[in-house]
Amino acid sequence: MNQNYQNIIKILKDLSIKFDEIEHEMSKSCDDSKRFRDDKWLIWLWSKNIVFHCKWNFYLVVTHWDKQIKARNFKKEFWSKDIRFASQDEITPLLGATIWSIPSFWFENSTIKIFVDNEIFESKYFIFNPSIPTKSIRIKSDDLRKIYDNLENEVKYFIQEEDGFEIIGN
Repeated sequence: MNQNYQNIIKILKDLSIKFDEIEHEMSKSCDDSKRFRDDKWLIWLWSKNIVFHCKWNFYLVVTHWDKQIKARNFKKEFWSKDIRFASQDEITPLLGATIWSIPSFWFENSTIKIFVDNEIFESKYFIFNPSIPTKSIRIKSDDLRKIYDNLENEVKYFIQEEDGFEIIGN
C-alpha cells in the first residue's frame, strides 16, 4: 500500500477526524475527475494541489479544483519572479506522488511550505486525493485546519482576488 496514503490515514485517525473514502477511475486532471464523481460528492469542494518551484525551493498551493492560481501572485512570498510548476521528475522524489495525485498534506519533507486558499473553509466538506489516483477522501473543511495546525510544515493561508493576493495568517 502507498506510504503517503497510510500516513494520511494515520493523521486522520490520530486527530480523530471522521472521513469517507471512494474508489474511482484514474484521473489526470480536475476536469477529468469531475466526469465520474458520485453525485452526492459533486456538490462539495474538491482540491487542486499545485507544486511550484522557485529559487531551489518547492511550495505546495492548496485550493479548489476549478480555481485558477496565478504563479505571479506568489512572487512576493517566494521572493522571486522566476516561478514555475514543478515537473513530475521533481515531484516524485520530493513527495512520493504523481502530478495528478498530490495530496493536500503529509509529506516526509517538512521543509515544503504550504499555502492554503482560505476559500476552502467556506464549504462544508473538502475532498482530496491521498496520493493514490483512484481514491478520494472527504473530510469536513474545518478539520483541514486542524490537520495543518499539527504539521511540521510551515502553513500560510491566503485570499486570492482577481487583482491581487493576500496572506491572512499562518
